[in-house]
Order: sequence, then structure tokens, then C-alpha cells
Amino acid sequence: MEHVGTILEREGDALELLLFKLIETRLLLEAGEARFLPRATREVERARTRARELDLLRAATVAQTSNGATLRDLAAAATGPWPAILRDHHDVLSRLVEEIEVVAHQNARTAREGLEQLSRQPVGAGAAGPGPTGGRPIRNAELDHLAKGAALDAVLGTAARLRMPDLLDFLR
Repeated sequence: MEHVGTILEREGDALELLLFKLIETRLLLEAGEARFLPRATREVERARTRARELDLLRAATVAQTSNGATLRDLAAAATGPWPAILRDHHDVLSRLVEEIEVVAHQNARTAREGLEQLSRQPVGAGAAGPGPTGGRPIRNAELDHLAKGAALDAVLGTAARLRMPDLLDFLR
């Protein structure tokens, strides 16, 4: 049971990092910092991959002893301090999954709104003035327009890939 507990702790850490990266992305979206969105979405993808790897490790480890068992099942069958520890892991993981879903949904909604605004904005608008963040001037308005659209599309794609059905089944 100790090995499962260690994996659950690492999985919680990975989910917390994923949540952090999603919140970072949301803040960049809200600040209009499209130039950093590609980097942020790559970091979200790395965090998602790490969480998925730990999800698979946990599933394989649990399957060795209790095939198809949920975390609640494991807690009910455990002895000593493990029922309480496993229930705590359940609470933490459930909360993190819920928060990840909420923030990913917010990011997707904000990205869709940004794409809608972008589609209504003429490509050359503001080409002579400062850039969208008030900083560097736009050198090529069409390229900046396309880059912002691609960055917002990347946010949408990342949000769509955050499904965690195996973890949700384990937390039932």
C-alpha cells in the first residue's frame, strides 16, 4: 500500500503542476499576451504528459493487486492508517481534477472569444501603432494576426486534450 500511496502523492503533485500551468495560460490570455501562449501551451502539454505517465503507473500498480479497484475500494479494504491516507488522496485528487476542468474550460472559452474578436478585426488594423500589448510595434500585421490565431487555437487544442477518463474512473 505504501507504493500506491507514493504514486498517488506524485500524481497529485503532477496534477497540481498541470493546474498551475493552466492558470498561467489563463493569466496570459487575460493579459492579451498572445506571444507567450505557444510556450505556455507547450508547458501545459508537458505537465499533462507527466500526469498521464503517473496515471498509467498508478493504474498498472493497482492492477497488480486489485484489478478494477477504485481508490474508495482500496481505502475500504486497507488496514492501519491507510484508509484515512487513501481518503485524503481521494479528496486531493478529486479537487485537483475539478479545478483543472474548470480552468481548462475558462481557457477554452477565453480562447474562443479571442478568436471571434480576431475574426472581426481587420488584419491591417493598428499596423502603424503599438502592438496589441501596447509594447513593440507591429511590423507585419498579417503575420501577427495569424500568430495570435494560431496561439489561441493551440490553447483550444490543449484544453480539449485534458480529458482524464482513467483517473476519473479510479476516483469514483
